[in-house]
Amino acid sequence: MTLNELKYVAAVARTQHFSQAAELCHISQPSLSIAIKKLEDELGITIFRRGKRKVDITKDGEAIVEQCQRVLEEVEKLSYLKNKKKSPLEGVIRLGAIFTVGPYLFPSLIPEISQKHPKMPLHIDEDYTENLRKKLLQAELDIAVLALPFNDPALETLEIYDEDFIPLFYDSHRFSKQKDIRVEDIHPDELLMLGSGNCFRDQVLAACPNCFSPETKKESWVVGSSLETIRHMVAMKLGITVMPITALAKQADYPGLDSRPFASPVPKRRIVIAWRASYPRKDAVFAIAKSIQIALKGQVDLLKI
Repeated sequence: MTLNELKYVAAVARTQHFSQAAELCHISQPSLSIAIKKLEDELGITIFRRGKRKVDITKDGEAIVEQCQRVLEEVEKLSYLKNKKKSPLEGVIRLGAIFTVGPYLFPSLIPEISQKHPKMPLHIDEDYTENLRKKLLQAELDIAVLALPFNDPALETLEIYDEDFIPLFYDSHRFSKQKDIRVEDIHPDELLMLGSGNCFRDQVLAACPNCFSPETKKESWVVGSSLETIRHMVAMKLGITVMPITALAKQADYPGLDSRPFASPVPKRRIVIAWRASYPRKDAVFAIAKSIQIALKGQVDLLKI
C-alpha cells in the first residue's frame, strides 16, 4: 500500500471516472487501474464498481475512500508543519459558495483579498450546498460560504452575516404603489422560483407559507435555473420573485424592475463559512471571514466574529 495508491483512489472517487482520475494524477489510465486493483486485492475489498460510463463506490468501498481522504489530509497537515515558517496567509485558498451568494460576493471579495492579502490568491467555485459539503470533506475546497441550516460533524462553521429577503417585481406591478410588502401579499400563481435542490428556494418557501399550501400546484410555478434568469423573467413581466438583498446591489443596471422591503418581521437567511475541522490554516479562515464582512458592509447585517 502506497501513498500514490491512496491518491488514485481519492481521484477516482472525486471524478467517478478512471480516465479523468488518471489525467488528474498525471499517469496513464492503465497504470492507475492496475494500482487500484492491486490495492483492492491487498485489502480484499472491491472499492469501485466499474461501469461503461461511470464508476460507483461500493458500500464496502465508502469506508476505504473516507480513510484514504483522511490520510491524505493528514499528509497535507504534515506538509504545512514542514513549512510552518510560512505564513498561513500565504498560498492559494480554494473558496466555494452557493449559487445565490457567489455572484454577489466574489466581485467585491476578490479585490479586497488582493489588497489585504496579496500572497493569498483565491480559486473560486460555485455549487449547490450538498456538493460544496462533499468538496470540503474531500479536500477539494478549503472554505465554503453556505446558508443555514447546515450541519456536518466533520466541519466547523462560523456565522458571518444575516441577509434580508426582498421582493422584486416589474415597475407596473401593484406592489409599486406600496411602501412595504407583507409576506402574505405574495400570491403563489405569480411567484417565479428557483428549481428544486436550491437552498434559497427552500428558504423562500419557509418564509412564505402561503406560497406552498395544499391548494398550490407546484407544476404551475415558473422555475428558473438561476437568480439572473429569474431577474430577466421578471423584467419580461412573467411574474415576481424574492431575492437576497445582495442580488439587488446593482439594481440600476436593470431598468423596468422595482423592489420594496418586506414589512416586519422581515424574512432573512444566515450565512456561514464552513471548513474541515482538521484544516490547519485557521488564520486564513478568519481572514476570509473578515474580508467577506468588509466586502458586504452596508448591504447585510454583520455578526460579531
